[in-house]
Amino acid sequence: MSQQSGNQSSTITTDFINILEQEGNRVLESCIGLNSDHTFKNGVSSITDKEFQGAPYKAQHLIFRDVVKIFNLFNTLKDTDHESSNDAKFMLIFLYEKLLGNDLLDSYSIEKLKQIPSLSSFKKNVTAIRETSFFQSIGGLDDEFVSTLVLKKLKSDQFQTIASFLNRIALFLAKSDHQITPKEKELLDIVSKRINNPKLALKNAKYNEVPDDDNLEKVIEELNGLVGLDDIKTDVQELINFLKVQKIREEKGLKVTKNSLHTVFMGPPGTGKTTIARLLGRIFKHLGYLQKGHLIETDRVGMVAGYVGQTAIKTDGIISSAVDGVLFVDEAYSLSNGSFNDFGREAIEILLKRMEDHRENLVVIVAGYPDEMETFIQSNPGLQSRFNRYFKFDHFNSDALLEIFKLNLKKADFTITKDATDKLMEIIERLCEKRHPNFGNARTMRNLFEKIIQMQANRIVSIEPLTKEILITLTEEDIPPVLKTVNDVLLFEED
Repeated sequence: MSQQSGNQSSTITTDFINILEQEGNRVLESCIGLNSDHTFKNGVSSITDKEFQGAPYKAQHLIFRDVVKIFNLFNTLKDTDHESSNDAKFMLIFLYEKLLGNDLLDSYSIEKLKQIPSLSSFKKNVTAIRETSFFQSIGGLDDEFVSTLVLKKLKSDQFQTIASFLNRIALFLAKSDHQITPKEKELLDIVSKRINNPKLALKNAKYNEVPDDDNLEKVIEELNGLVGLDDIKTDVQELINFLKVQKIREEKGLKVTKNSLHTVFMGPPGTGKTTIARLLGRIFKHLGYLQKGHLIETDRVGMVAGYVGQTAIKTDGIISSAVDGVLFVDEAYSLSNGSFNDFGREAIEILLKRMEDHRENLVVIVAGYPDEMETFIQSNPGLQSRFNRYFKFDHFNSDALLEIFKLNLKKADFTITKDATDKLMEIIERLCEKRHPNFGNARTMRNLFEKIIQMQANRIVSIEPLTKEILITLTEEDIPPVLKTVNDVLLFEED
């Protein structure tokens, strides 16, 4: 502690050190409890990069990773002449030592600690901490705070403690130079929202949130704007009407029909089943039947493990993440297609139990091919009793498929000539004539679109100059041969 730079005077106060000590003790106490919680360990494992699965991560590592993230976010608002204050840097060092097992107050007096910013190694140590990777998460979580993400996912009673701690750290960093600029105020709001409302990260599953500015009118407008699906649109509108009337009856003190919202989607791939499931989650929220209305998309891989005891943990985690929203299980029939000892049946039993436990705040939608889904529902009396609402999706006709293709064009800033459209329509009509149950519908149109724009790129790459019109226009030359394309698509999809 004797080596000093002499260039900076310390602004660290006794009160400030005591506040950091109290904050550190409080969060460390939470960490001790979490580190002995098997469920928390599984939650950490679920968001750990596969190459670091063996790393002995503790709650402290996740929390301090988030502290550093907050520090770095606020530091980006400073220019080179006005970097983060010594108070902020001292806080980083103090909490680093505290959370990773070295209480500086046990080793040094308060007067000695106040001199830390004067040490020649101070800046170097801060840089080293900021550049350290305390936790390696799976992809897509760079913008998330992993500690509250795991705790929120597990519905842990420690969530609020850790969230409050991180929020106080953010507030301190915003105020560390004794003023809050408009940019810092904006960042503080963003950080607080991310801390308190983390995106749920699940292996082999997707999390779809309800937009902040969403309402029922927007959902209905999106529903009506979908290509085709006339029967499904009618089914959804009738369901909306029924639920509205039930709410009105309830408000007037009349008896209501407790009709299950659990639903079976039966239809081929690419026919909008996932899209409709997302819309239903939002509808159930806006009508007051679900608190959040988010959608968790998964399948057999997301629910079934290969070892005894692991399927229960995996399935329970997926279901817990869907509470207050919708769980969408695609190709659900695959859960019952295995051998007698297959763990898929265990997943079904857990799903049935949790559906009963959360009958007031969880909607489950199972989806797949019509024949397979009928067999699946009939395979278990519990499934038959819980699923009594069926939506039947059908293949799109040729006009609808062309409209879907044109939507892909519009989204990607392309146009298409009439000759090219006529040739494309011939491909689509032949596909519709010869399609089999595995035909991908909208998915096939997306794949065909990608093939066509690749052919266009090969055609125009040598043209000089490349004008905007050339770049955005698809011509007949860009449409692949009709018969070969039809045969390739049908053969590939059947396989």
